[in-house]
This record gives sequence, C-alpha cells and structure tokens, in this order.
Amino acid sequence: MTADIFSEKHQILFYETDRTRQVTPGMLVNILMLASQDQSDTLGITSQKIHAQDLGWVVTQHLLTIERLPRLKEQVVIKTQATAYNHYFCYRDFWLEDLTGHTLAKMHSIFILMDQQKRKITKVPDELVAPYGSDYTAKVERIAEPEKFDAAKTAQSKDYRVRFMDIDANQHVNNVHYFDWIVDSLPEDFLITHQLKQMNIRYKREVHYGELVTSKVDEPITAADSGMLITHHQISVGQQESCRAQCLWDKIV
Repeated sequence: MTADIFSEKHQILFYETDRTRQVTPGMLVNILMLASQDQSDTLGITSQKIHAQDLGWVVTQHLLTIERLPRLKEQVVIKTQATAYNHYFCYRDFWLEDLTGHTLAKMHSIFILMDQQKRKITKVPDELVAPYGSDYTAKVERIAEPEKFDAAKTAQSKDYRVRFMDIDANQHVNNVHYFDWIVDSLPEDFLITHQLKQMNIRYKREVHYGELVTSKVDEPITAADSGMLITHHQISVGQQESCRAQCLWDKIV
C-alpha cells in the first residue's frame, strides 16, 4: 500500500524571509512541517487528540536538501507523505515545488512518539498511523548521523537564553529554533556569500525554558567531491550535547 501524498499551496510571506528576501532555513522547515500538521488535521489526528493522551510527536532527525530557496511573494506547493512506520519510529518525506512542478527543496524526517509525563519514547498506537496509509516495516531506518563535533576546532560560539516563546506544546524547544541557532553561529559575510544546500541535523536531548544554549561551529572545510564547503555544528547546554548538525554550502555567484 502506498501512502497518500498531501499537497497544499503557500505564498511566501515577508516574515518568512531575511535580508536577502529569501526564506530562511528555519522558516522553510516550518512551512514543510505545516503541511504534515494540516494533513493530520484533515485525517482527524489533531494535536489536541494526541495531547489528550499525554503524547506528542518529536523529531529525532531531519535531512534537508535545498535546490533553491523560494523568494518573497513566490507561490509554492508543499507536498508530504508519511512513507513508513514501525513500533517506535515514523518516517515522512516532504517536497517544496514551484508552480511548474520543479522541486526547490526536499526533506526526510524521522519522528518518535513521546510520553509527556515520563518524557520517554513510547510505542506508536495503530490508530494514530493507520489513517495515513503508510506501510509498516520491521526495519529501523538508519540515516548517517552528522559527524561528532570536535570542540578543539571551534571557530565561532554564541549563547542564547531559551525564551517562553521558544517552547512548543511538547514542553521543550521547538526543533525549528535549532536551525536559527545553527545558521546564526556563522559570520555575516559568510551567510551573504554562501547558500545552504544541505543540512543533516540530529537531535540528542531536550532543551527547556530558561536554559542557556551554546551554538558552536568549526571552520568551513572543502568537500572533496563537490568543492562546496562543509560546516559542523553543535548545540549544547553546559556539557550536555543537545543537537549536532552537518551543513553543505555553495558559494553564491
């Protein structure tokens, strides 16, 4: 059985863009994730229904690939498909297309279901996944993790205090805020002259209200196969790693 593909249109709004008038990586992920929420609402698997059971969907990893970032007022089509699941993991694909059908970005994501009281992963009930029509698989998918961050190679480091508005309904920092912390760790002149082409981000530990987050990045290195630049990132609270990411950047010409 092939799961249904959910599709909806979206026009890029001014607050989704930065000074380049392009969508920010964090807002891009927000737009993609909105489609999955809208699909869930359409199927009756609302956030209210899930939270009433003291449960919440949590992302463990995103693999985002960008061909081109959409620009202010551009109309795009968001598509998503819940591709597969097993007892503890759910897998979902996302696409962002222009109106001609050309793919601008795509993302593969892994979700778990968290028990809100115990703050632990819990088994996914059949009634929460059956409406999507995705296939059951006994296989646990393994996406390559970002390389372990070498603190000795830290080139830039910034601190952020977690605000009330950073916290989502799962009682921890919304996963999209990590994208902003990661990108913001890089210098302005780098961000003006380079375009993010890929981000592999793996979440390790929850971050909560009031905690002091440190975002670190190393010096960019050149990828041997493509000539693009690679940066490695770490988000931590004290000595505890909360997230790591690996990014691929292309020079803007």
